[in-house]
Amino acid sequence: MAEINATQIARRRYLTMAVSSELMERGFDAAEPECVETLTEMLQSFMVELGQSSRNYCELAGRTQPVIGDIVISLINMGISIKGLEAYGKRESRRILPQPQQAQAQKQLSILQAGQKHNHPSHIPNHLPTLPDPHAYIRTPTYKQPVTEYEAIREKAASQKRDVEKALTKFLAKTSDVHSLFDNEESPMFPLIACKPSFPPYQI
Repeated sequence: MAEINATQIARRRYLTMAVSSELMERGFDAAEPECVETLTEMLQSFMVELGQSSRNYCELAGRTQPVIGDIVISLINMGISIKGLEAYGKRESRRILPQPQQAQAQKQLSILQAGQKHNHPSHIPNHLPTLPDPHAYIRTPTYKQPVTEYEAIREKAASQKRDVEKALTKFLAKTSDVHSLFDNEESPMFPLIACKPSFPPYQI
């Protein structure tokens, strides 16, 4: 079964309104939904057949758009009398349906595009699909350019030197003898590296 889109639903609803208006004009105060749906289906089938027949007569005459003559011939061919049709359309008791509101077109989501697409080279035919975004097939380096500024290099060297000194201090505090600021030998909170006195060689 074909999927019913919003346009078909709106047209079907408008046909239902036309059928309901005709029933009210004929003196009906209420109608069962099944009856209204059946009449709507009959009206839709009639209009589809009339449109297809009018298009066939239009194409037979070598035209692209049907005229009133094509519709008249289609009605006669379907066995429907056209006498009194004009008077029926100009009757005073007719009900005018409100003009259907135009549906707002859905905004298409903008597709993220990275870079500028290139045209086909001379050896690639034009009927082939267009090339994708350049980032999909052009090699781009993933590393940063080396820093060559003197100030940045000196700052980085000083930071590395400071980190090395801090790491060595922590290493010596864990592997050498330390002094604690508090009397807690099990887990000293603020360890201090113990200074080992160095004697001159001639005093040994």
